[in-house]
Amino acid sequence: MMESEDPAFPIKVPSKHGESLRGMEKWLADYHSKRPGLHVLQQQIDDYIAEFEALEDQARRDKEAAAAEEGWTVVVHHKGRKKTTDLESGIKVGSVASATAERFSKKNKEVLLDFYRFQQRDARRNEVIELQKRFDEDKKRIAKMKAARKFRPY
Repeated sequence: MMESEDPAFPIKVPSKHGESLRGMEKWLADYHSKRPGLHVLQQQIDDYIAEFEALEDQARRDKEAAAAEEGWTVVVHHKGRKKTTDLESGIKVGSVASATAERFSKKNKEVLLDFYRFQQRDARRNEVIELQKRFDEDKKRIAKMKAARKFRPY
């Protein structure tokens, strides 16, 4: 049995211009030529990303230089918190440093005396009442000094 008679093998027809791909072979060749391997694709992606980041970085530097030439101070906002470094191992740790944690924990442990609005109102009212009492006491003391004729305001 010959290869050309077997339906599992495609029939190849010789052409005048040499061997050319036709039918399924052509489709497969086009498919493989349009879709390179993973390594080639990864290299193309890496090249594109590197070029894009270089252009972005250059644009940012140009913008900062233009702002600096005009006398503006560029303020940069860094999103997120700083990563701390573990002193023993030198590894960057995503948690808060122990000194900072102690400072915040001490702040949070303070008890808020005037947490609710009614407590704030009561505190203000008590303060006003205390000031009125002191004012009345001062008025009485001044009245006594005037009565004794020892009052000299100047």
